Amino acid sequence: MVDRRRLLVGSFCSVLTARASAASLPEGADIDQLGRFELVRGRPGVVVGVPHATPDTGTLEMGRTLLERLGAGGVFVTGFWDTKTRQRINVNRPTEQIMGQDSQVLRQWPSDRAVAANARYEALVKEAAQGRLKVFYEIHSNHRPELAESIEVSTLGLSRGDASRLKVAFEAARDQLARDVPRLALHVSPLDTVTYPNYRAASSISKLSERGCAIEGPGRVLANRAWRLAYGGCMADAIKAAQWG
Repeated sequence: MVDRRRLLVGSFCSVLTARASAASLPEGADIDQLGRFELVRGRPGVVVGVPHATPDTGTLEMGRTLLERLGAGGVFVTGFWDTKTRQRINVNRPTEQIMGQDSQVLRQWPSDRAVAANARYEALVKEAAQGRLKVFYEIHSNHRPELAESIEVSTLGLSRGDASRLKVAFEAARDQLARDVPRLALHVSPLDTVTYPNYRAASSISKLSERGCAIEGPGRVLANRAWRLAYGGCMADAIKAAQWG
């Protein structure tokens, strides 16, 4: 049986350690010294965002695959991450956080530089959209054990019918993948129960787009290049078949 007192003390010490190291990203540094933003122009109104390309395993290449298959515009963000302390400037929202090994948030707080990074991200997404932002896809990954076998899609502005069409199309595309690629389940709101029912909790871009979603895959799968390319193509094929835009 797990020693509850030892577990609680261990968790408390982890949080204290995280707080003690929260200043590891240089406070006086300009955001351009902390990370890099890349803008890609594509089809007007459709944008792929990858705000955590450095800490979120495999998302940069998966996002590029999705962008190319959909002919979309894109905003890719690298940096804003300290490997040793696991401190991240979130970029897609005006906060910073300390992350645990299993992607749990140990501490989160607002900061001026997080506001500045988030404002830059929003401005570039608007520029990539070239006018009205009709649909937005934001790519994430996690290392949560309970999500190791699935992709979660948190949506906003999409119906149960939209979700059902994506799920059916995804499963058809997944079943055509090479036999050595792990078979992941897809959970899509509002059809399925997901960690965050809509992507408003994940990204400030939710207030700009008519429709959108956060696509979050398991880091253990996206860490493998062949597998993340396979699932990038799978998601793109499903989005086109479901006519999400």
